[in-house]
Amino acid sequence: MIETKKALITALAIPILALAALTLYKKYILTVGTEVILPIRGFDPRDSLSGHYLIYQIEYGVDGVCSSGYDEDQVFVCLKPKEFLRYNDGECELPIAGSCHNGRFEAGIEKFYVPEERALSLEQAVREKTGSIVLSVTRSGETAVKDLLIDGRSWQTYQPSQKAQ
Repeated sequence: MIETKKALITALAIPILALAALTLYKKYILTVGTEVILPIRGFDPRDSLSGHYLIYQIEYGVDGVCSSGYDEDQVFVCLKPKEFLRYNDGECELPIAGSCHNGRFEAGIEKFYVPEERALSLEQAVREKTGSIVLSVTRSGETAVKDLLIDGRSWQTYQPSQKAQ
């Protein structure tokens, strides 16, 4: 009986501890990272299982990102100075780590959760090229999304015009 209770406690504690560690890790990135604002543009991935995530492409302002056509697992977009790197040589002050898949750079920050009642108007605003994303970027290339901006204001205060509804 005692061993069963210990096993149950362990089985419950491990996922809770893992979730707490992930939360602390993301909070660390948000706290120590450099804040960067980059423009985004919306696209339709035709994924009906993604829920109410606003899915977008980030415009890094760097030429030649994933232009080789090959899939690569560890590449970097360097925001300072602006260039695309196959490996982080230490010269980049502000790298974003990601990978190339099907000619597109993916850093795991290409979607943002929005409430269902706001999803349609925010998606329309991003498609009209008025969106930006606020990121926190560490010197090692780890990145976390801080906020979504529409016309330079947080998505939470954005009020769509009548035609966007």
